[in-house]
Amino acid sequence: MPDSDHEDEVPVEPQEGFGGNKSKKKKKKATGYHSYLHKIMKQVHPKLMISSTAMQCANAFVMDLENRISNEAVELAKFEKKSTLSAKHVQTCVKTMFPGDMAGHAVSEATKALSKYTAPKEQTA
Repeated sequence: MPDSDHEDEVPVEPQEGFGGNKSKKKKKKATGYHSYLHKIMKQVHPKLMISSTAMQCANAFVMDLENRISNEAVELAKFEKKSTLSAKHVQTCVKTMFPGDMAGHAVSEATKALSKYTAPKEQTA
């Protein structure tokens, strides 16, 4: 009786894709806000640099905020028996989660970004 269950397994060769070529590895998509945080930092302080550790910390902070706001907004939508998450749900969650003046600034910036995104594109001749 063998001690290991893996003794009788046959090693599997990498499979070939169509046309006889070996399939290539897919490039891993970058998840996070690194590039956006870098662009914002360069707008605010063009001469400053940020270390990769500090960027990871800032990225983790933003992702944590995103998760908290989205989870709270989903709970609010469920409480209202709505199946669609709306901007009103997110705005309410931001107002309850952020302290006073910061909530007001966040809501006004989000409203400005949303209106810019949904504005009809003007055609230039």
